Amino acid sequence: MGTDIEENPVYGRLSLSAGACLAALFFCSCSGVLGETPEEKLEKAIRNNSPAQTEALLAAGLSPNAASKTGRTPVMTAAAKDATDVIQALLRHKADLNLRDKKRQTALHLAARWAKPATVKFLIENGAEKESRDYLSWTPLMWSSLQGRTEVVRTLVEGGASQATADATGNTPLILAAWRGHAETAGLLIRLGSDPEHRNNEGLNAAGVAEKNGFKELAELLKSGSAAPPVIAASKK
Repeated sequence: MGTDIEENPVYGRLSLSAGACLAALFFCSCSGVLGETPEEKLEKAIRNNSPAQTEALLAAGLSPNAASKTGRTPVMTAAAKDATDVIQALLRHKADLNLRDKKRQTALHLAARWAKPATVKFLIENGAEKESRDYLSWTPLMWSSLQGRTEVVRTLVEGGASQATADATGNTPLILAAWRGHAETAGLLIRLGSDPEHRNNEGLNAAGVAEKNGFKELAELLKSGSAAPPVIAASKK
């Protein structure tokens, strides 16, 4: 004799539970898609490095300068992802390369900080401001020097970024590189024309800053006026 599931209390509970789970899964799946804002879809397209999807969303009327809660624009997101094709699509729709986020950083700041030399070059060639200062009064070159992003530093300087620009405390890109002991970056800056005798508000030049922070070998090279060779490690002694 067959069993009617609806009349069986055990089967009935299992059936209802399974149905509820399927309904919940369906609802979550749909709401996840339907709940996405156009801006979120654009951000996803950029993070996936999809110029075609980016173009489609922009063609539908989405602003190429729509900012997130942190003030980050689509161009900034693309710059951090090294997505130059996406940036090109955004530029075709009149994206502004020089907008700032809540830390006053531009797309060029982010490309420099995330070590994206190809994107740095692309942004400069398309009109990005090289001397924009953020909340710390630092330019993209200052950030890349501080972080020892040697190839980014080269790209910025060759693209026209000033090595003489100083922050509010008088630190130049060379001094910032010496502060962190980045010998290769400091050496490149000197070879490209940085002034090793410039002094910050404490009266310290690059050699003095390197010595103060324990990078003695780099300090000696900077004192001698020599460009620090790439083989020198930035270890403290």
